[in-house]
Amino acid sequence: MAPGQAQAADAGKPKPAWLKEKHILEVGGYLGAFFTAADHGLYGDGITKTPRPLKPGFDVGVRLAYLPLRFVGVEVEGGVVPTKLDGNGGYKTTLFGVRGHLILQLPTRLSLFVVAGGGMLGASSGPKALGKNIDGTLHVGGGLKYYVTPKVVLRIDGRDILSPAWSKGMAGGQDWAHNAEFTFGASFVLGRQTTKMLAKG
Repeated sequence: MAPGQAQAADAGKPKPAWLKEKHILEVGGYLGAFFTAADHGLYGDGITKTPRPLKPGFDVGVRLAYLPLRFVGVEVEGGVVPTKLDGNGGYKTTLFGVRGHLILQLPTRLSLFVVAGGGMLGASSGPKALGKNIDGTLHVGGGLKYYVTPKVVLRIDGRDILSPAWSKGMAGGQDWAHNAEFTFGASFVLGRQTTKMLAKG
């Protein structure tokens, strides 16, 4: 085959969807569970001289992702976790957080993905619980997405959220507490035409 014919044949081949589809938005929400580390440092000034663990809480939030290509993007999310002290009177408190991260995923219908980023985690409650406090955080995690249609995606996530520990700065203490989050979510997808790797035709 002559070079000109080969180039013409290559030009006639359909581009893979993961190259052709760009500037994708995913907008949705999630539900799940949040497990606060026993050694968390979410306390207002002068509230307590001993750690006050929290019970696992119901986690609800929203998220927005922008993917310039199907396999890489950025995402922001925010949520609240109503919970209460584990003992110590069982007083109610509300955790809240906002995070942003880089997301890397397989450009397939059933897609494994990983995330890494940072944000903040706060507590809002009365002085008998934790008081009011906001800490900076880092997080890593991953999960699985399933594109039911080009417009709808379901996903499950797991995160390790690192926040300053109660014992930070103390002799022999830990600098970071490990909080765990597990969620199930759904999002609407804008800018994606197919769930397949290859274009039709």
